[in-house]
Amino acid sequence: MRALDREEPLSLPRAAPLHAVVPIGAPDATALRALGYARSLASHLTILQLPGEDAALTRRRLRRLGAASGAAFVELSAGRDPIEQIVTALDAISAGDPDHRVAVVVSGIVPRRPWLLPLYDQSLRLQLRLFAHPKVVVIDVPYHV
Repeated sequence: MRALDREEPLSLPRAAPLHAVVPIGAPDATALRALGYARSLASHLTILQLPGEDAALTRRRLRRLGAASGAAFVELSAGRDPIEQIVTALDAISAGDPDHRVAVVVSGIVPRRPWLLPLYDQSLRLQLRLFAHPKVVVIDVPYHV
């Protein structure tokens, strides 16, 4: 990266549409907060359903709450590393529409006692994995308990 010259005209990059991706396990308060934030800033929304809960039931609950209207659902399979499945899904989204920027909205629980953080924060591994991923922005939406 080079330093800017004072006489060089500055211009902002062209604003590209944003595609938000929200990985959720269950439709709980943390997931709803992340979905609400993603919907407020993105023109496209994809919900990645993590293994563990019935995907059809989760989809119905989210649609009934109004949190998933117009969203695309991708169900991740059990037995494989969910982090790698999320990265694969992000690669597919990026390849499908290279003009869109991709933002992964991650919900995380912040406990009152800091020594309890390792018990709650499963999203840290995902954030570290996506840190080096090109064309992906990671947005952390904390939920304080």
